[in-house]
Amino acid sequence: MMKKYSVDFASVTLWVVVLAIWPVSLPTRLAANTVSSAANSVYDYAEPKLLTGTLYAIGSDRKKILYTFRRTATCSGSRVHVERQFLATNGSVAAVETVLYESNQLVSFEMQDFQARLSGAIHIEPDRENPARQNIFIGYAHGLNPPKGHARTLQPDTVIDDTLYPFMLAHWNDLMRGHTVEFHFVSLDWQRTFEFELVKTGETVQDGQPVVQITMKPASMFIVRLVKPLLFTVQQHGPHRILSYTGRTTPRTQKGKSWKYLDAETVFDYQPE
Repeated sequence: MMKKYSVDFASVTLWVVVLAIWPVSLPTRLAANTVSSAANSVYDYAEPKLLTGTLYAIGSDRKKILYTFRRTATCSGSRVHVERQFLATNGSVAAVETVLYESNQLVSFEMQDFQARLSGAIHIEPDRENPARQNIFIGYAHGLNPPKGHARTLQPDTVIDDTLYPFMLAHWNDLMRGHTVEFHFVSLDWQRTFEFELVKTGETVQDGQPVVQITMKPASMFIVRLVKPLLFTVQQHGPHRILSYTGRTTPRTQKGKSWKYLDAETVFDYQPE
């Protein structure tokens, strides 16, 4: 059984889904409308002030650290500035993402990969000819100064990495019923969006607490051949925090003289409640 939903956000690259996670739960009725309205009424993007995590090599039993993750948020009036850093094992900043929200609406996103010397940017602006409609500008470049890109109409169901968790929670009840939730995700490389799906794929117990597995995969069979599904492990009860996920992430990995996409196991750290 499949349902479609909408959300007025946009994001990062098709392959990037390291999440910023808010330790709150959504009321059960929020799945009826759009994530933008649901998130706006519930989420404070300035919280948590700090979120950290560790990226491990897949199959290393969480022993081989590749990067660490650090999300910080600051608030100034109606503006929230989010910085998401990926730190190499020597402590240097390998990549950074900055996100700007205005009145709980996404305004801009920028990614800089200092190792691979790549960058991308997203801007959301009203359409000059139709102010009721929003445009998305997606830029991508080899180098650390991406162009603004060309205007495209912002599609419904468009989610960025920093808003994927609210999107997931807004449709939590539907996911638990076995429904497939569709959305759009932006590829900086291709400077466009692609359709993805979220679906519950399992239940188990981890460290004494019930958890569910939620899989994110491309809706297109062509894109499925290019990117493996991402697997999220989420608390079944309580705030439904994402404990970890396995799949494509932001920093690239060096192979010879080239920098390739990186799949890793990302584990998030939480302060005791």
